[in-house]
Amino acid sequence: MQELFDRAFARMDRVGGKRDEFAQCWANYISVHPWDVDVRRVSSHTMEIFAVMREPAPHELALIFSEWLAALRASLDNAIYALAAATTGQNPPPHAGRIQFPICSTPEDFRGQANRLTMLPAHVLTALEKAQPYQSPWGPESNLTWWVNELARKDRHRELHVGLGRVDEHRVRIYLPTGVTAEFDKTVEPYSHIEQESLIARLTVSRTLRPGEVTVDCTGVVIAPEILAWADFKLNGRRQSLFDRMFYTEMYIRNHMENMALEGGSVPPGGFRTFDPSKPQNEE
Repeated sequence: MQELFDRAFARMDRVGGKRDEFAQCWANYISVHPWDVDVRRVSSHTMEIFAVMREPAPHELALIFSEWLAALRASLDNAIYALAAATTGQNPPPHAGRIQFPICSTPEDFRGQANRLTMLPAHVLTALEKAQPYQSPWGPESNLTWWVNELARKDRHRELHVGLGRVDEHRVRIYLPTGVTAEFDKTVEPYSHIEQESLIARLTVSRTLRPGEVTVDCTGVVIAPEILAWADFKLNGRRQSLFDRMFYTEMYIRNHMENMALEGGSVPPGGFRTFDPSKPQNEE
């Protein structure tokens, strides 16, 4: 059933192109400088600096992200269909309409999904269960496959995901009159997404300043793309850029597919990229 796997990987190979298209759409959007930086006086000695969105991200950004999600989810489903055909020796395999790659948040959910995959050998179902999001010690929301399923489900049944900006690099410089000192409020968390506006700094100066006595340079503040529903995700306890998340997700999904291809006696076009099938999976 090599041809079925070839088609699944052909779909997967187009996903990276969607990521590149997303990046180009974002570059076009920010080229018109859709954000301003506002400096606001809170009190006689305290000022706050905000990144303010003046023009929302285009719907095209959300549509491209939607296509990226759909291609990822379909690639997984295509690969498990190919595996079912390979293990049964039939195309279409038995109960073809029930075949879908399981992505489950609980053991009970997986048992229900496994009942739809009785055409697969028991050891394959065992391997699939070990890879389920609920197996993660940090919870299913820490699993990238869970996010593919969750984001694609909402995109498909509810609405497009909102594209917006996130403060990704934060270097604010201020220029004060001679003898005036300033202290930044270190409790302000600048690395956050911007729905309408986002506080990026708060500072207190040693004396009251007249308008024009302070200059703020925010050229070191970099705004990167973000998806609202995915904005709070952390990988290994750390925030990752949206582009990094998209890349890691693609590699994670491809790893699932390559394992299915190996089990089905097939080789992905271009070979295995995420592991060496000649070595045990736990070997470095």
